Amino acid sequence: MKKILLLGSNGQLGSDIVKIFTKSENINLLPIYRKDLDIEKWKTVYRKLKKYTNIDYIINCASYNKTDECEDNIKKTFDINSLAVQEIARFCSSRDITFIHISSDYVFDGNKNSPYNEEDTTKGLNVYGLSKLAGEDFAKHYAKKHFIFRVSSLFGIAGSTEKNQNFVEKILKYAKEKKQLKIVADQFMSPTHTLDVARAIKVIIINEIKNYGIYHVCNSGFCSWYEFAKTILEFSSNDANLSKTTYDKYVTKAKRPKYSVLNNAKISKYYKMPMWKKALQEYLNIRNSLEVK
Repeated sequence: MKKILLLGSNGQLGSDIVKIFTKSENINLLPIYRKDLDIEKWKTVYRKLKKYTNIDYIINCASYNKTDECEDNIKKTFDINSLAVQEIARFCSSRDITFIHISSDYVFDGNKNSPYNEEDTTKGLNVYGLSKLAGEDFAKHYAKKHFIFRVSSLFGIAGSTEKNQNFVEKILKYAKEKKQLKIVADQFMSPTHTLDVARAIKVIIINEIKNYGIYHVCNSGFCSWYEFAKTILEFSSNDANLSKTTYDKYVTKAKRPKYSVLNNAKISKYYKMPMWKKALQEYLNIRNSLEVK
């Protein structure tokens, strides 16, 4: 039986990992919440992890990922996304634990215009992206056995309950309120259902994969944010005042990569990530079944 410590258990991805992993008889999952371990206090992380014994894997889903807020909270961003990762990685090496760390497509600058491979040059455009890149470097340097899973444009059921904290929920909310939707049509990414990321992680653990390193774990295919919004509305039979805008006109505090599509061929050797439209449909089906209840 594999004993796994999960940090960030109540987030979109963490919640789905709990859901997927608790169905397995071969896994003993220990969900860790902020009350148990506040990784913003990074200097205490190593010491607090010591109370957990006989751990085989630590999965780190904890992150400060409010991208625009990160611009004004640089210390907090690097404390959580970088320095805490260093301490977790150090602890993993000291106990021969495999470290699974969740990173982001925002480690790229978006200038490639073709799907990014794991080996491509990284360059963060904003504080969040730079902090995630530093976290990757710490994980690689300090954890002997590590997986770094870069994810992209996540949507998960836990986000539907946290003040509409994912793009799907925001679109559905604005459509319901009959608000005009101006969505960027020339910025491209790989929308990803957190359930599929959780499934991929489970496959890596159950099969005891030792091919450590960086993996792009995202749903297959890509689209613009406009196409994503249009598909959400179509799949949910919603009518909305949807129009296009451009990357240059949609100004935000933090600069985002214009193109952050990830090539997931490497992870597909172990778990074939579904196309993003299929993943979206699954999400909406789950969401609808919960509403019926």
